[in-house]
Amino acid sequence: MHRLIAALAAFVFCSLLASAEQIEISGRILDARGNPLPVAHAELRRAGRLEPLVQVRANPDGSFALSASGEGLFLVRLAGLHHRSIDIPVVVGSTAVRERLTVQLATLPFPETRDSVLLSHRGALPTTTEGTVLQERKDGYVLGGLRPGDHYRLLIRGQGRGVVTASSRDSLMLAPDGYYVGILRTDSLALDPAELPRRSDAGIIKCQSAEWQQIADAYQALVRYQQAFADSSNAALARAARTGGSAGDAGAIHTSLGAWRWRDTIVARLATARSPLAEQFWLLFALALPAGDGTDELHRRALREIPPASPLWALDPQLVFQALARRTDAERRQFLDALIETNPDTTARAVCAFTELVAASTTRDRERARMLYAVLTKRCPTHPLAKTAERYNPDRRIQRGARLPDFRLPGKQRGAAITRERVLGQPLLIAIVLGDCQPCAERLAEFAQWRDSTKRPLRLLIASVGTPSGELARVLERIPHELSIVSSPSAPELEPFEVEGFPTFVLTDATGTIRATNQELRSLRTDVGRYLDEQP
Repeated sequence: MHRLIAALAAFVFCSLLASAEQIEISGRILDARGNPLPVAHAELRRAGRLEPLVQVRANPDGSFALSASGEGLFLVRLAGLHHRSIDIPVVVGSTAVRERLTVQLATLPFPETRDSVLLSHRGALPTTTEGTVLQERKDGYVLGGLRPGDHYRLLIRGQGRGVVTASSRDSLMLAPDGYYVGILRTDSLALDPAELPRRSDAGIIKCQSAEWQQIADAYQALVRYQQAFADSSNAALARAARTGGSAGDAGAIHTSLGAWRWRDTIVARLATARSPLAEQFWLLFALALPAGDGTDELHRRALREIPPASPLWALDPQLVFQALARRTDAERRQFLDALIETNPDTTARAVCAFTELVAASTTRDRERARMLYAVLTKRCPTHPLAKTAERYNPDRRIQRGARLPDFRLPGKQRGAAITRERVLGQPLLIAIVLGDCQPCAERLAEFAQWRDSTKRPLRLLIASVGTPSGELARVLERIPHELSIVSSPSAPELEPFEVEGFPTFVLTDATGTIRATNQELRSLRTDVGRYLDEQP
């Protein structure tokens, strides 16, 4: 009997392996001069995922070999010490994929002039200010007392910007994001700027097959264009913030990047494409260009030749909406519904379903919102957007247009209660806060500014977890309010408000119809009056 069970288990396992096609990728990772890197690695991950399926360190001669099984869209990432990583897409269908490639990685230049070096946690963004500022010495930067097993990120600010990732788990940590790697000795982090490169080179990809080469070229062109657009947009916003002027429009940025020259390049590449898949990648790039003379036809062609079920949409699901921008509502809904229903990639389905869910919530199409919410929570339950979608659950009690639910909060006097019936009769803002919450104080300070600028009647009800103190208490001294104190964030009295975090705001009109929630009230100084003026 045990042998029979073992045989059946082996049969099922082999059947599963047979249903997933084999992926075998090998090659070399080199620097810009064609020399092996001291530390380099290759990894394979599904598009839209951060965690690799498999990761291998390159050999001393730069060679590597990856193998896995699966179906759909994958990305091969090749990275090396002090060099910018390169991603190459892999589409696995009904046949196995075997390819050999060689890459020369671009150097990441270290800033010539440094304002500061900040030690922060591994997931820190380049804009973070949280961490420890390292003091520079003649031999560089040294920081002791690091705990074994922890991961750190160094953010180097100056002329140019780099990020250093370090770990006391290994003397050199592989950096999947292609940023700098810090060198560790025992429990100390040591960084000598003189050892880091000063220039940037262009990355080069050489694939064995012509089809793969065209796909890699198209994807790299798309990535470079999108990164250049993001950098230009951020620079324009920074200039506007400094000067108080306008950041300009997207069209001007596209023009500065030579969008129309890229359009002509895409048309030429489509004429010489070796396969339908290579054509689809160039058409995907066309969707990143603005609609207009010459690109409209490319956008229409992309919708014709990249079907809703194509895994390519997982590379950037937002390009779907760019392709559909000039289609009719019926065409748009038909394509998106087909993608949500048939696309094998969870990220593509989740992003499209979530975007449509937000739109359905805005137009109060509850039937469609229920369908899309079910897609996210039942068919994409592990995707982060499934959790975010709970805010747009069409059957939530706290949402725009709904009636404020019954509630019973403790009043100021023992035995007294604050109820819905008691507070109806004039517009009401309910603020649910923590007693010592600094963000709560900052948001209510916005409300105080609005209150000082208007004579409109509006009742303020504060439900505080614990007695207000510190900055929150000082802000509340400036605003007429009614206070209710509850014992804990999970107190049953707060259950009707579906609290997900602090602060939570609910704005109602005099009849108890909810006009706005946290989703809409981004700035209490401007949004309270705006939503009270809107028709329910």
